[in-house]
Amino acid sequence: MMLIADRRFSLSRWFMCLLALTCLFWAYSCHRKIENPIPNIPNAEIDLDSIYRRGSIILLTENSSSTYFQYRNTERGYDFEAVRAFAQAHHLKLEVKVVQDLDEMFGMLMRGEGDIIASNITITPNRLERMEFTKPVYTTRQMLVQHKPTMLGADTVLAIRDSTMLEDQTICVHRYSAFQEQLNAMSERLDLDLKMENSSGEIGTGEMIRLVNNRSIGLTVTDENLIQMDLPLHDSIDASVPISEPQAIAWAVRKNAPQLLAALNTWMDHEFTKLLLNNLHGKYFQVDVSPVAINHAFELPPIPGDSICPYDTLFRRLAPSIGWDWRMLAALGYQESGFNSKVTSWSGAMGVMQLMPETGTTFGCDSLFDARCNILAAVECIRYLQNSWSARIRNAKERDKFVLASYNIGQGHIFDAQLIARKIGLSDTIWDGNVAEALLLKQEEKYFRLPEVKHGYCNAKEPYQFVARVQAICNQYKRSSQLK
Repeated sequence: MMLIADRRFSLSRWFMCLLALTCLFWAYSCHRKIENPIPNIPNAEIDLDSIYRRGSIILLTENSSSTYFQYRNTERGYDFEAVRAFAQAHHLKLEVKVVQDLDEMFGMLMRGEGDIIASNITITPNRLERMEFTKPVYTTRQMLVQHKPTMLGADTVLAIRDSTMLEDQTICVHRYSAFQEQLNAMSERLDLDLKMENSSGEIGTGEMIRLVNNRSIGLTVTDENLIQMDLPLHDSIDASVPISEPQAIAWAVRKNAPQLLAALNTWMDHEFTKLLLNNLHGKYFQVDVSPVAINHAFELPPIPGDSICPYDTLFRRLAPSIGWDWRMLAALGYQESGFNSKVTSWSGAMGVMQLMPETGTTFGCDSLFDARCNILAAVECIRYLQNSWSARIRNAKERDKFVLASYNIGQGHIFDAQLIARKIGLSDTIWDGNVAEALLLKQEEKYFRLPEVKHGYCNAKEPYQFVARVQAICNQYKRSSQLK
């Protein structure tokens, strides 16, 4: 609402009263419900024929644990991998634009700055007025996120156990979101007086969950598949109360892009696409790829005798070339694969030392299930990381920790963690209690959205644990008098 006051004239008392009443009405209606969430701007005249001439298709998505992120210097995410498969099937390059503000994402689509929004978008009536949606890629329910109760006895129960108990509760949700639409509809259907606080598009769902966990806000709403991924990060959160039936998640395109919409739907109808999407859903939403709690004990490996594994001779020969004790190299192999030369991780890392295919190629190994080739490439990768860190981290023991963390998650995330460490007053050259703690902050939107942070979201508990575990395994091997 825009009010223009002409200073050449004084406002009458009547007009001032009218103005005040209007503002009060506007504030109340804004508090209750916000309509027309999608920018009402003309759609750019871009369809599949234009995309073919360009040679690339532009994906609009957010940086999150399910949509798009970087892992071991490779791009990952449910939506990224799915759209990439469509692009490859149509011989198009894929360009990714990471947009953290959902409001801006809609505007960019309309203006032609992107071709597809694939970012956990729910099909809603409001959105259908301004854009088209593909066939659903999956379904999910909306879940109430609340703080677990303080346990006072066996009979302690959740504060809110079903949607009818939301009367007079304040719920913080993203303005224009599917969550807000659902709450508005539920409020009208059940005649509930819901109080909604609207956050801007710059505050994502992950940050809202963290705010509930910290008791900064009382309640929020998110999708069931997303909260299941985030629950291991927040030990004080409950998300067991649904507020919706299963809802369709799909990709959005402009209304004047029927060729693109038809091509996407046709591609989704293929059996191989259905299998791909099902596998990706399992990879990112159903399989527990989250590490256990940071301080959770883990079993040290047994030492069968006077050898660790079939690759001892190779470890002994190669380790001195990188200045490592051979038992450190063996510990890395154990932590990565348990010395299984044929294993492939959820992320695509392969073989004894769990190298990504791109990393293997870079360091001279195109056959990662060949243990010797895999280990040789891993040693070359470690040598590269050592050279990269040598000027930044002078202390050799500290440098080993930075090398291990970089090997696990990618050097870019560790550079980001150094930056965050400096920003919050920690040392950027000491791992334990400093850069390691700063790395954990890359799970929070407040930090991974900083303009200086170049590599975005990071599932940081994994490398946090990884460094300590490799060193603990190495020390276990060193304690054995049989393994000199």
